[in-house]
Amino acid sequence: METLYILADDSGSGGLASQMRRAGFRCEVVETAQQIPVNAARRGAVSVLCGALGDLLECHHPYLVPVYYCDGELSVDAMLQALGNGAADCWSAKMSGAELQERSAGLLSRLERNLRSPQGAAGDSQVAVRLSTLEQELQEDQRAGQRIQLGMLPKQHKLMDGYRFSRWVQPSLILSGDFIDYFPLQDRYLACFLADVAGHGASSALLTVMLKNISWRLQQKFGLPRLSSPGDMLGWINETLIGQGIEKHVAMFLGIIDKQNSTLHYSMAAQYPPALLSAPSGETQLLRQQAKPLGLFPDAAYVSNQVPFSEGSTLLVFSDGVMDCLPPDQFADKEAALVSLSQALPDPLKLWSRLCESLKNLDDVSLLAVQRERSA
Repeated sequence: METLYILADDSGSGGLASQMRRAGFRCEVVETAQQIPVNAARRGAVSVLCGALGDLLECHHPYLVPVYYCDGELSVDAMLQALGNGAADCWSAKMSGAELQERSAGLLSRLERNLRSPQGAAGDSQVAVRLSTLEQELQEDQRAGQRIQLGMLPKQHKLMDGYRFSRWVQPSLILSGDFIDYFPLQDRYLACFLADVAGHGASSALLTVMLKNISWRLQQKFGLPRLSSPGDMLGWINETLIGQGIEKHVAMFLGIIDKQNSTLHYSMAAQYPPALLSAPSGETQLLRQQAKPLGLFPDAAYVSNQVPFSEGSTLLVFSDGVMDCLPPDQFADKEAALVSLSQALPDPLKLWSRLCESLKNLDDVSLLAVQRERSA
């Protein structure tokens, strides 16, 4: 007997599965259609029972056969909507177990016969061409999205009042969930941040558009005579993300450079690995903070710290994907390896090039570098 898959969430799966098992079906409950195994090689159709009309739209794979199941009386309107959503048949709790088994056998027999026929083979060819076209369109869309993302990044090696800002972003796929920005705040301050959105790919990349908008709003909101601390700024960003209902968390390093007294004020939200501040002598300071990620906790508080930013010093901020580029197994050893590598290669461009030699494309990798130039 072929397995009947039931597409339902936890709240609606138990009763429906019990009903179908009592009717003699072998059932498996899944939360998404992507969990259902399909085998194009054997050209076998797979029945998917959907208790909600909207779930029918998820079964768009050519070998999935969606069936609408109604708990009560099956109305004409419900049938028409189900068929419009792609249902191959409509069943009802009013049907007996024998009738459901007969409907199922007849449905699969008819579909299998169509798949084996020359017309079915031609249909398969058309489906393959269509899927190939859709894949090409998807790649083209992602490439276009990549160009938009790159266009949102600030100018590379931007020099602002004796501080040189650089950024590198290497996505694991085409689009990236990492984002970097830097910009002046008032006449006295320079702001920079690196944000790492949970996950990678299209859904995380969409959030980087919001982060760019947050950059603009930061300049408007905090570009005032009184400058709030970086911790207060992260608190505001956290409230903004929660208000948007993004359902993704964001790790971030936010730095504010006070040009007047050569000080770096910074705050972090679940930032890892720690940022590195390297002095001209070669001594490296690790900047750490314990704080919750952005976008999840309304009551999260973020602290601010400050350190001198002397001439010839370099600030390096990485996303956590960089840890996959380092050979040790333990995170403490990876941190030590990162510090050693940054000391051996003080030029951020050379450091980035070396890290890219070990890319595994498991996660997005990015680097923000800020160098304070020496006075002439």
